[in-house]
Amino acid sequence: QSSTASRADRNKMRDAARARGARLLMAALLTGASIARGGVARDRHRRVDAGAAAARSRSSLRSLGCALMLRGGRSKAEPTVFNSEQDEIVWEMLQGNREYVRQRKEAALDNGGHSHEYLQYLQEDGGGALRQVKVKALIISCARSFAPMDHIFGADPRALLSVRVAGYTCSAADSVIGSVEWALSDRTPPVLIVVGNSRNDIVATAVQHVMGGRAPHVLNEQLEKQLSDSSLLNLVMPAVHDAMQRRPRGTYEEVLALACEMNVWRTVETLLANSKAINESAANGSLRVVGALLDPSTGAVQLMGQHPSLAELIKSTPSGDLVRTADDAPVPAVEAAAMLYAGNSRYASSKGGYNSISGDEKLLCKLCESGQNPVSVVVGCADSRAPIEMLFDMRPGDLFVLRNAGNTCASNKGSLIGSAEYSITHLRTKVLVVMGHTKCGAVAAAIDAAHSNTDLSTVAGSIGYLLADIIDSAKKAAASSPGTGSAEQMMLATRINVFNTIEKLILYSDIVYTGVKLEELQVIGAMYDIYTGKIEWLGEHPQLEALVGRPMPMHEWHNSPYLVRGASNLNPGRSPAAAEALARLSNGNGRFVGGQWRYKRPRSDTAPSAIVLGGSEYRVPVEDLFDVDPGEIVVQRVLGSVAGMQERVAFSSIEYAVARWSPPVLLVLVESASPIIDAALQQLRGQLLPRAPVRVVLNHVMVSAMRATQEVERELDEVSTSAGKELLVKQLATELNCFYSMELLLRSPTIREKVLAGELELHGAIMESGTGRVCFLGEHPRQVDIINTVLLQRSIYKDGPMATLPREVWDNPFQPLDKEGGSVAAPSSPSSTAGTKAANPSSQGLEVNVPETPSTAVAVDEINERLRQERQSLAGRK
Repeated sequence: QSSTASRADRNKMRDAARARGARLLMAALLTGASIARGGVARDRHRRVDAGAAAARSRSSLRSLGCALMLRGGRSKAEPTVFNSEQDEIVWEMLQGNREYVRQRKEAALDNGGHSHEYLQYLQEDGGGALRQVKVKALIISCARSFAPMDHIFGADPRALLSVRVAGYTCSAADSVIGSVEWALSDRTPPVLIVVGNSRNDIVATAVQHVMGGRAPHVLNEQLEKQLSDSSLLNLVMPAVHDAMQRRPRGTYEEVLALACEMNVWRTVETLLANSKAINESAANGSLRVVGALLDPSTGAVQLMGQHPSLAELIKSTPSGDLVRTADDAPVPAVEAAAMLYAGNSRYASSKGGYNSISGDEKLLCKLCESGQNPVSVVVGCADSRAPIEMLFDMRPGDLFVLRNAGNTCASNKGSLIGSAEYSITHLRTKVLVVMGHTKCGAVAAAIDAAHSNTDLSTVAGSIGYLLADIIDSAKKAAASSPGTGSAEQMMLATRINVFNTIEKLILYSDIVYTGVKLEELQVIGAMYDIYTGKIEWLGEHPQLEALVGRPMPMHEWHNSPYLVRGASNLNPGRSPAAAEALARLSNGNGRFVGGQWRYKRPRSDTAPSAIVLGGSEYRVPVEDLFDVDPGEIVVQRVLGSVAGMQERVAFSSIEYAVARWSPPVLLVLVESASPIIDAALQQLRGQLLPRAPVRVVLNHVMVSAMRATQEVERELDEVSTSAGKELLVKQLATELNCFYSMELLLRSPTIREKVLAGELELHGAIMESGTGRVCFLGEHPRQVDIINTVLLQRSIYKDGPMATLPREVWDNPFQPLDKEGGSVAAPSSPSSTAGTKAANPSSQGLEVNVPETPSTAVAVDEINERLRQERQSLAGRK
């Protein structure tokens, strides 16, 4: 009995030692600074001390933990007590990965009935139940990870948020950081994991580029050159150079393995150095940012711990804001208009004024030294009651403001037109707003002069010359409403004056005329109410096509009523490869909705049949949603399913995937009840300004939200209830957001050339939040018009915005874009440009024609010659 008791005591002591060792080892490997977390909250000097203390404690804890684990034997430990919730989450995820690796090795992967649970939670609260579960971890991984992260970590998919881009990378204030900050502002997850993968395609391409002849070249020379120009490749280059410094004589495999690890640290460093929210959360201990490396061949995840220089990175907090400089890409016209709309809503609802940069030395220095890049030119009145930057809630560097009494335009030789042309050509501004306002003194004086038939040449000084530019508007207002009072006539005259100024800008300036005619520049009218602070948006000139003498299909698309499309049975795929890929996605989604999908083994031996651009805000894994083999599709996930700006990470990631794998289908997938749509609508209604990275995403989504809002307001009589109005706005905004991402993608030369050659089809789809069913929308209804417009812009602006054609070149209207003899292969719709014909079935490519004008043969011949050269170059590459 005594011997039995002593053995039991020894077993208890051994188990206690083993458990203690496990806890200490976890503290060393995963927690880092958690022991001294109390000292990192507020004081910068205490942060440094805490980080140093944590670093000194790691080695001793690791040694002691390993010794106790070994002393306790190899039987299963009892990780029931953890120093923090973060320790427990990471431990559970690692244990889940171990089980995943075991099942994958034994070919026993099983979803354990999760398909039925998915459907149950989807049906509850229209999909909202999936978001009611607390998020335990946010994961940044590669779009080509071969399996969803919830599979790899054996985790509840409701507890994970996933951001996926090619190369698991990011840059300052892009949609990747915006997606992370959105998650932090919603419900802060305790853990953020950057999961790299060994033998990553993008890192491998960068290593091949740096090592030259020492590395095997698995890509052909043309593809290598195309990928070497990718901005995405430039982001991973620092990791490759660091790997080369550490392994200067290493083999290709050694350098690649190390570069994949270093790219994890580069991404973590970018997050901490550019996001105020992430940096502060990491510093106060509410967020654990760790790195990990996935081996796609086995599915095993190697935990790398926290950044080696974490203590240094959290010493200084980034500003968390941005200013626009000449280094930034120009903002598309529709996005700039949405930013102005939201800014005025904040001002009018007394929620503006929170975007000041005074006192931020870094931002002020950047604004001073890096040039300007305004989002809009604003021609406004000099009235002191109409402070333009304030009423748009904009900061220095955002607006290029031109003011005079009466917001008018005198002649083509005036300084106002020259100033506007400078911003359009040199600063790359895409929007010009002409804004009048109520109670305008100049307009009131013009009305009085019109009623009294005053000879303006007798007015003292230069005031008469100023009123001469407004008097026509006053006379038109008086003639059209003779029986009304002066207040009504003044409002009408102010509106007419706005459109007269727009007309003068277009007619007097070749640069404005060409920009409008090519649909590169928008000139928008607005009316500011000095009492309410609200702006009434008047839109573009009602006779715009007559002014420029050309049909403007994209102008018509953006200003025509949009009908809810819903599910579409049209355009199932023009090419056999695209039709097959879409059918597999549709059939797989049918199995998912029916609860018949199963986990599948990852496949790395197959080329992807589709690229899916989805949203990071919904938690259903895309591979599960379509019940496809992991690796069969490339999945990119960022907030709002936005394409992003060219040269930014999200956009470059898609371009890289299209160039690298040439799938037949690129699918833009949005969610029917996405919270990002709600957030965009709230911004347009005057919500407080969010952080800069989140604004990057919202600026894209607000384009569609603004159009949906304005359209429903115009058709308000047809909507019976406020609930019907709100739901219709959200439905329209969701579909339009999908199409807007497609518009941006078609501006990419890489994607556009693939579409023209018939090698790629760009489709849209909506996932119903309450059922998981995917409704396919088909291709963009104006795909041909988008491509025609972009090609025409490239031809005219080949040498930059200053390369405008002389005025005489544009004397006659263009013929319809699709003339007899030209053929296209693209979807048609009732609102599409007349004359569109189906292509030869043997060739699924698109052929576009730039319209000719008989009296301008020389200029048009030059345009056509440039396009012919582009087609020949494309044919040669094909």
